[in-house]
Amino acid sequence: MDYNVSSKKEQRGILAGMLLGVAQKRDRNFFIERAPSQSAYLLFEKALLEEITQQPVYLRERSNRWGDRVLRLEPKLIPLTRVLVKKLYCGNLKRITRQFLNFLTPQGIAIWFMDKGAKSYKRKAGKIHAIEIALNTHLSKEANEVIARYFLEVWGVDWGLSKSRGTYRLRLGTRAGKNFLTFLRPYIHPSMLGKVQTSYNETAAT
Repeated sequence: MDYNVSSKKEQRGILAGMLLGVAQKRDRNFFIERAPSQSAYLLFEKALLEEITQQPVYLRERSNRWGDRVLRLEPKLIPLTRVLVKKLYCGNLKRITRQFLNFLTPQGIAIWFMDKGAKSYKRKAGKIHAIEIALNTHLSKEANEVIARYFLEVWGVDWGLSKSRGTYRLRLGTRAGKNFLTFLRPYIHPSMLGKVQTSYNETAAT
């Protein structure tokens, strides 16, 4: 796994991936919260953000509104982050545009997938016969159509749409899904490798 943050393009791509993932808006900046079980991945994100911001990134433990223990990253606000947050959000709602998606790089897409992606095995007569890859955006149909068009035109990935609990997500079948995971694999953190491994001999996971 090799992440390059030396250029503004790569920095934008990584931050865009984080913002499309589990990062939450806070004024003009963002924070990331994860369960303690994901501490290894959170420390990886912390190191990336410290390289990008050139400042210490604070990591603290707190209880969320449900009383669960979580770890929170709070990067310092830099001009690049402020611009990206402004471009993505309208108030507190994400507004997906092609302009914002164009900031993504393979590194940023991998971060987005590690946050929002899932893999499931399809069984027939008790045997695994297919894999489904999903990107759980939890956005509107229109927003997902913008994302699907971007992936098709820029990366040649033809996502389909499916509806789940009132929102939409993107999905890929076995062949396209395997190709997409191969594309992402060089940028996947070791703790997240289960999301991109496709052997049918593995225990089914999402």
